Amino acid sequence: MAYAPNQRHIEIAFSSGGLLQNRKPYEVQRLEIGQLLVTSGALAASDPFVFPDPPPFTQAIPAGRYPVSVAVACYGTGDERDERVAFARVEMSYLPVASWTMALTERQDPSALEHDGYFGYGVDAGTGCFMDPVAGRLLAERMGLEDEYSNVIIDGMETTYRATRSWHGWRPSPERDENIICFSSGWGDGSYPSFFGFSAEGHLCALVTDFFILSDTENAA
Repeated sequence: MAYAPNQRHIEIAFSSGGLLQNRKPYEVQRLEIGQLLVTSGALAASDPFVFPDPPPFTQAIPAGRYPVSVAVACYGTGDERDERVAFARVEMSYLPVASWTMALTERQDPSALEHDGYFGYGVDAGTGCFMDPVAGRLLAERMGLEDEYSNVIIDGMETTYRATRSWHGWRPSPERDENIICFSSGWGDGSYPSFFGFSAEGHLCALVTDFFILSDTENAA
């Protein structure tokens, strides 16, 4: 069976609850980080520094503005306190999620996956993001025209930095409203899967990226 996120952990994480991992307590905080504009009826996710124009997921969504939040797992105190983005979410509905389906791009076949396998996007700059594919094309064009444009994104992320997480939302074209919201990717570089959540009635509720911070946790008492 392919990898699936832990429904209970996601619920606790976005309710700002507590979890245990290897007997170590984690405090998890939900933080709202912006509104994502979708105009094309599709979503994409990637490391924007490395893959600025990723292919869209095949799941269609209605055009609109959707709140984006991260669940930040915190542990330690004082100078040893560490904060990591465990999950990032685009919320399409306030209905509770009853099931999760892996977010796929064209030609990805989940039946070909081995046990606990998954399709995810690669991260090489410690950053993930959500975007409308239109924004991705605008970002790729901007990066192609301005060699140092990545520094604009880095400077924006620095304004929200705490060890060791940050995020930033911006419009790659001042002439268009489509935006991109990026965030630190858990432990950093790797490959991370995303999942669409559906209600018991089959309504689309959310898109979540799992950064594996809380993948092996137990519920805190």
